[in-house]
Amino acid sequence: MTTIFVCEDSLDGILTGVYEAWDSRLGHENVRLQTEAEGTLELFCQYRPVRRDLEKAEKVLRTVRRRMGEKAREAVCYAAACTDERKADAIYRLIVLGLSMADGTKAVDCLQNPAVLLVEKLRYKAWHEAERMLGFLRFEELENGVLYARMEPPYAVLPLIAPHFADRLYQENWIIHDLRRGQAAVHRAGGGWFLTEAKNLSALEKEGRSGAEQEFQKLWQAFCSSIAIEERRNPRCQQNLLPLRFRPYMTEFGADRSRTVLN
Repeated sequence: MTTIFVCEDSLDGILTGVYEAWDSRLGHENVRLQTEAEGTLELFCQYRPVRRDLEKAEKVLRTVRRRMGEKAREAVCYAAACTDERKADAIYRLIVLGLSMADGTKAVDCLQNPAVLLVEKLRYKAWHEAERMLGFLRFEELENGVLYARMEPPYAVLPLIAPHFADRLYQENWIIHDLRRGQAAVHRAGGGWFLTEAKNLSALEKEGRSGAEQEFQKLWQAFCSSIAIEERRNPRCQQNLLPLRFRPYMTEFGADRSRTVLN
């Protein structure tokens, strides 16, 4: 009988599932991982719910980094950010493969293995989305001086892009709000950043743009309009380079502020 470990759909949740599945000693061929809410239950399978454990997740990640290298660690983190019901088990199979090899760093290159190939495809999808968000994310200054940005990415890339902005905007207080998942990355000036539920930031609901922000946004929009050459307008090319889904939160396109900050 196959034992299915049902874990939370997050990096820490999946890594905890990896720890529990390995520690169960049921045999790798007799266990499978899946994320929560995956539909109909299968016959002749035993389901074990897995509660997220940060300590266990960190142990697994340290082992992956030490035995399989930084490339494998990155692949696991990025693949976990994607929305694919197969990702948890594929990550487990990759780790099992890597730890069974004399040189675990070669595991991520074994693309003939279906699980490794899937992890690589998911890694690329999440990486591509994260790279786009680094370029298209727009901050605006609120009345209390906090820099605030909104986004609705298809994948959970918020933890992947937050370190970049923590480095670039180290001396600023900022918040990046993932509207789709109700999460926010919060950074304190001169300190670190952390993830929190957006509902914990309800005090910001009444905050509007600062006066300086409103003026700079008008200037930026006027600049973008003035340098545009009407005869060279190519909407199809523009949409390929800058998809429509990014535009509601971009200053250049007149970001919609009819919604309150944390709606």
